[in-house]
Amino acid sequence: MKKKKIVVFSPHADDAEIAMGGTIAKLSKDNKVTIVTAIIPIENIQGEKNQYMVDNRLNEQKKSAKILGANLIVLNINQYEFSYHRKYIQIIDKLIFKLKPDIVFSCWEHDTHQDHQTLSKIIYSALRKNNISLYLYEAMLPGGINSNVFNPTLYLDISKQIKKKIDSLNKYKSVFKNKNNTYSNYYDSIIARAKFRGGCIGVKYAEAFQAIKQINFHD
Repeated sequence: MKKKKIVVFSPHADDAEIAMGGTIAKLSKDNKVTIVTAIIPIENIQGEKNQYMVDNRLNEQKKSAKILGANLIVLNINQYEFSYHRKYIQIIDKLIFKLKPDIVFSCWEHDTHQDHQTLSKIIYSALRKNNISLYLYEAMLPGGINSNVFNPTLYLDISKQIKKKIDSLNKYKSVFKNKNNTYSNYYDSIIARAKFRGGCIGVKYAEAFQAIKQINFHD
């Protein structure tokens, strides 16, 4: 089979690695994988501007993407302006037309983070009339309160890629390191979920997705 062109849309620098870092590493071995990041965050969890994050988050993702074997495109949209608007749909439309992906991965539309919801809606609009497969990855951890349930229809075994996933996450010191320079419970939860999803299909580690549109081509 020919190499597939795969695009992973990430609301922020770290979301793609958190949700599907193992899958990116797995797919990049035989395909061209590009991570497209919409926003480089500048705030900490308290909503305060974090200078360390401002100075380092982009470089952290560059290092992370390299570990996973993926190309990286950063749109660097203003996080205070990002919305479900024709302006941003057009940006994604043009990018998809340029990259011509066979497969797109994006965030779940019921994620409780507003930027994730916005990007998911934009991707739905951009992929409404073309022959591109679409898969959604799980909500971030911690995912917030949610009355919707993520029901996976696709599992990928990442047992051989879990080390690369962990190594890619380790680059995000601005996200996961505490003041005492130890990793947070948030970090531990990400690895625990991969182990839980692995248990669902009888392997050590896995990542789960919803298949929204799957295109199969036959000669």
